[in-house]
Amino acid sequence: MRLVLRLEFPLGRLHATPWRVNPFDDPYGEWPPSPWRLVRAVTARWYQWARETEAPTDLARLEKVQAALCRSTYSFHLPPDARKGRPLRQYHPTEFGWRPAERKKPGTRSYGTSLVQDNYWCVPPEAPVWWFIEGDDWTDELRTLLAQCLERITYFGRAETLTRIGIVVSSHGIPAPNCELIDKRAAGAVPVLSPLKDATRNDIERTTDDAEAVRRAVPPGARWLYAVRPSRPESSERRRVPAHRPDCHLMQFAIGWNVAPEPRAIVRLTSRFRGAVLRELLRLKTGDPAATWTRVSKDVREAVADMAGKDSNDEPLKGHRHTEFLAWCEGNYPTRLLVWRGSRAFDADEQEAILLAAAREVSWAAAGSDSDEWKVRLVPLDRDVPPPPGFDGRPSITWDSVTPYVPPRHHLRRGKEREGDSTVDQIRRELLERGITQEVTIEVVGSPKWVSVHVPRREGNKRASIGDRRGQMIQLRFAAATQGPIRLGHSSSFGLGLFRPAEERDEA
Repeated sequence: MRLVLRLEFPLGRLHATPWRVNPFDDPYGEWPPSPWRLVRAVTARWYQWARETEAPTDLARLEKVQAALCRSTYSFHLPPDARKGRPLRQYHPTEFGWRPAERKKPGTRSYGTSLVQDNYWCVPPEAPVWWFIEGDDWTDELRTLLAQCLERITYFGRAETLTRIGIVVSSHGIPAPNCELIDKRAAGAVPVLSPLKDATRNDIERTTDDAEAVRRAVPPGARWLYAVRPSRPESSERRRVPAHRPDCHLMQFAIGWNVAPEPRAIVRLTSRFRGAVLRELLRLKTGDPAATWTRVSKDVREAVADMAGKDSNDEPLKGHRHTEFLAWCEGNYPTRLLVWRGSRAFDADEQEAILLAAAREVSWAAAGSDSDEWKVRLVPLDRDVPPPPGFDGRPSITWDSVTPYVPPRHHLRRGKEREGDSTVDQIRRELLERGITQEVTIEVVGSPKWVSVHVPRREGNKRASIGDRRGQMIQLRFAAATQGPIRLGHSSSFGLGLFRPAEERDEA
């Protein structure tokens, strides 16, 4: 008869040391678990079962189970991802006495300590160890008795190894063995302690401090067999696949900090986050952790063009197809980072790249020696968090600046305003380009503020002086209710020139 046992380690560890092996010199660890340990564990639980049921202590029945276990052959299916863990070392208390031991010296009475090493194997909790036990002595009665004993085994190995073990009834889902016990040692084989066919109850129940057992390399009634462990697959990063949100045009992140970002540093924050997202997306598309825009093929560049904001030839995209990285401010400081694209929803790879980039801190400081010290954390917001005003599809007549508006063209020449390039003219022109044709009244609010702007790499070497520009808070009042989101001006795809509906309800 063939029995199949399923052995699970809910805490993901098997703490055990082979017989008479010094833990500090243990080269293998007990893996696979030894049949000798199973026979002794079943024996101990048989006595527990007898006490619980108040049945007569029929030692003949116990000896039949022991004999069936000892005369059986064993094979295993071991989880391929199991591996030996890094040993844990702890000082345990020993005898109580004088420290130091010589009474002549000044000292105190206390417990001594002994350094103990705990060796263990890491076993995935969801990946059980399958035992395949073959023997001619098994009957339905012995199988039932074995199941009662296995049900009462709560740990296997040392007491910290919590376990679940039982006989598998259904044959569905049982894998094939990948580890056999053999008599002679082969290349790469490790020793596994197994019972002799003629082992007696006295041999199995012998305590570990028995004088005869201590002197022997193996306990009476046992022998060494050998097992070749299955080859372990190469380690590789397990790709995290978040749930794909269909029809996702907006992803929001709360901004956490120890030092609040400067209001003028919004574009530094959003542009660096956009660079991190693009790197993650290139890595996902190519599988190369070192992939960069200049090194990947044109096909890959075209596949990520909507995120990069430029085509495979480094030309800016037309028609506002690109992804925008915006900052939502409450008061004077950004509280949310928004990733928005109106042309099409983010696909699964794009959503994953955005989340992977958000898992790292992002600096908002200017380039320099301390640029890594001023960083923020981005916390993904649940889809149930409502979008900020202006992104919820509700129209409004009056729109106020959230972040300063920076004219895309220089509107001053020698201190005088250039004809047709005033702030108002540029806003009207851009509104028409974005398809907003309603008549609008434009009011400049407050005094100008210096803000950082986004300088494309292709222009950075030519016009490095335009890294900071003057921005202006604006109020727009349309003749009819207009739907958002509205973002205008220089670096509007990086957080500047963002508007929100005014708090008063114009419809009333």
